[in-house]
Amino acid sequence: MIDDIEATLNRMLAFPSGASSLDAAIKLKNIALALELAEQIPLLTETCMSLCVELAENTPPQVATVHSVLSLLARFCMREENRGLATRFGVFSLCVLILQDHKSLPEDTIFAVFDLISTLCMNDGNVRRMLRPSIPYIIEIMNDSTSSLQLAFGGAVALATLTMLDADNATLAVERGSVQLLISSFIRAYDRKKEIDCQHICHVSRCKKEEEQQLCEKVMRWSRDALQKLVQSPSHAVDEKLEEADFGKYGSRVEVDELKWMLKFQRRKVSVIHP
Repeated sequence: MIDDIEATLNRMLAFPSGASSLDAAIKLKNIALALELAEQIPLLTETCMSLCVELAENTPPQVATVHSVLSLLARFCMREENRGLATRFGVFSLCVLILQDHKSLPEDTIFAVFDLISTLCMNDGNVRRMLRPSIPYIIEIMNDSTSSLQLAFGGAVALATLTMLDADNATLAVERGSVQLLISSFIRAYDRKKEIDCQHICHVSRCKKEEEQQLCEKVMRWSRDALQKLVQSPSHAVDEKLEEADFGKYGSRVEVDELKWMLKFQRRKVSVIHP
């Protein structure tokens, strides 16, 4: 598999435009999808990682090639050794660099960056620190894309992993408005799920309906998870943001009310550092 990937990456570098490049991008995307079901993730070679980084750095981020490479890296980095290799090659910096152009990026590429960020820092505090500059971009993107459940999901996962056991990251996220952002994402997903539950099968195919229901549940679960991590921050800003937060009309959404009181209860257990 690795030899095949290297050959494909080399072909994409040699022929950066045209049908050949598009076919190669589709091939990489299919490999990434296959890796989601693989029992064991293969080890990446340094050559392969170098080619991935070179392609992502030297290709306009709007091109399908970048999305394919990012998706491939996100799948390969589920293996610890590959995450270490990605860190050595500065993939965390690449993620931040790509997010700087987020206003011109397609949604699937942004989601692929979120996915890669979440994978890279899942169990590495140093990588979380190195990815700190990505937090403002993630929050800005989520604020600009409130109609996208997919980006609400990807952004919530990224914020949850970036703020895990990292008080500085959590404080930065809170100061940039992530508390209300995640609460609003939770509410939108809750409302959308209620709408879907009331729809008849004749209006929406059963498969599509189930997929969207699952996406709503993922947004709610990961928004809740990210918020639970944020309220562990010792920063007094958390108390201010929670006090100001809009949870909607009390009693109209049971799960939202439960989220509110869970966060407030957990916050009482935290030792706050006042300025």
